Amino acid sequence: MIDTHCHLDSKEFKDDLEDVIKRACEAGVEAFVVPSTEPANIAACRQLSQEYENVYWAIGIHPHNAKEFTPEVADKIQKELEQKDGKLVAIGEVGLDYYYDFSPREVQKEVFRTQIQFAKNFNLPVIIHNRDSSADLLSILEEEQDGRLRFVLHCFSESKEFMEKALELGGYVSFTGNITFKKNKLQDVVELVPDDRFFLETDAPFMAPVPYRGKRNEPSFLKLVAEKISEIKSISINKVIEMTTKNARQFFKLLIISLLLLSPLMLKAQEDTTDEEIYEKLYKKFIGIGGEFGFNTLVIFQSWNENGVVKERSSANEGKFLVGANITFSPVDWNILRLEWTYTFDRRKPDTLYPDLAYIYRTVNFTSLFLINPSMRVNFFG
Repeated sequence: MIDTHCHLDSKEFKDDLEDVIKRACEAGVEAFVVPSTEPANIAACRQLSQEYENVYWAIGIHPHNAKEFTPEVADKIQKELEQKDGKLVAIGEVGLDYYYDFSPREVQKEVFRTQIQFAKNFNLPVIIHNRDSSADLLSILEEEQDGRLRFVLHCFSESKEFMEKALELGGYVSFTGNITFKKNKLQDVVELVPDDRFFLETDAPFMAPVPYRGKRNEPSFLKLVAEKISEIKSISINKVIEMTTKNARQFFKLLIISLLLLSPLMLKAQEDTTDEEIYEKLYKKFIGIGGEFGFNTLVIFQSWNENGVVKERSSANEGKFLVGANITFSPVDWNILRLEWTYTFDRRKPDTLYPDLAYIYRTVNFTSLFLINPSMRVNFFG
């Protein structure tokens, strides 16, 4: 399992953080994503990722603290992103919160848009907070979605209609302990969410699931969220864990070396996971081998010297059968390499005047395609 949203930098964990992480690993959690929320805790989140191999972090300013987003803070975030830290996997926690209005709404929207631009510029996903701001949030996402925006609505608590609109924009949703509450209205949402578009999270130390509601939440409780999803969707908990772990790895591009040796419980939960899924590289590569067949039109132009006279002729031979093979390789998500060999045979009888003319044609082509924007569903090659 991957806890895609937990605040391990919180003061609630200052006395026993190491034990909290140990308990989580023993319960089957293999990685944690810790988002910053204010300028003051950016360094702490980064530090956690440096101290613990299985802790990753996100950088962003929460809507509560949007009024603190000064040019100096923007510059600080820019510099952090320019470091190309492999443990920095997202922009977040960012978004809108009209329930408390700790920051003016116009300021929240401006800061949200600015941080979305950071995400696009550095090809990172966005972890989004939304409370009582659905209309404005959706409007901003629609305006900003140009094929480069990847986002997850964390601690999802909205309607299925809102979820469907977010999914249409390419978004994901993440469920936490609130789906275990007695009076929650999320069952239809959990039932309808596609298997490849949701994650697990605790939002620790907040949002503790039943039976720990009202107490400090921690990542070791993540399995309770998975169990509730398993119950609602009528599938095995192992299936829920397998799906959400794969989704999170791909979304955050996590480089995870399995920690299965730390926990027999984790081993049980991941028993059907392949070696390829356990270790996923930052860039997805693929190689393919294919065959080709079709029809070719041969246009031949010939020039020769005959007794001091230059003679020329041309001919077009249509419908000549072509066979071939190709190898396609993508070393990174924005580049596709292709090596192609083709063979065409002209079955005409040899020319009586010029019997040495070739009637077998072989070609070798090498192509390098550059994708202008790999994250777009419809792309353009250069």
